[in-house]
Amino acid sequence: MRPTIFLPFAAAAALAACSSAVAPARDASGLEASSAQTGSRSDTLSIRIGQSASFDGGRLEIKFESHGPDSRCPANATCVWAGDVGARITTRVAGGAATISDLHSTLDPKKLKVDRYTISMIGLTPYPGTGRDADTPVLILHVSSE
Repeated sequence: MRPTIFLPFAAAAALAACSSAVAPARDASGLEASSAQTGSRSDTLSIRIGQSASFDGGRLEIKFESHGPDSRCPANATCVWAGDVGARITTRVAGGAATISDLHSTLDPKKLKVDRYTISMIGLTPYPGTGRDADTPVLILHVSSE
């Protein structure tokens, strides 16, 4: 009888030890605020509309201001052209003057050079035709430094 009483306590202790990992820090919008939002040479940033993310230890700040009309081919359709969506961002390097720029998913400009940084649009969610049109838009960027 003793082994069966000890077994649940041992299982509970093992589970507690496994669940003691520290969760990543998150900002007010629920996105990871540390490793996913900050990098040193190259990183992928996911930024909710109206929010900002930083790169290179905070030296580069990018804010997702708005997005234009979305002509991307819906996921539930077959199209002759992939379509395009544009996003307006504001960038600021080392606390300097803010610069407003547009990026596109298919048309030019697909990437942008700001100081020593290159910013490329990977995508924008939600994607049309996925049934998630009411979700908060999230801009996905690739950022690298020289």
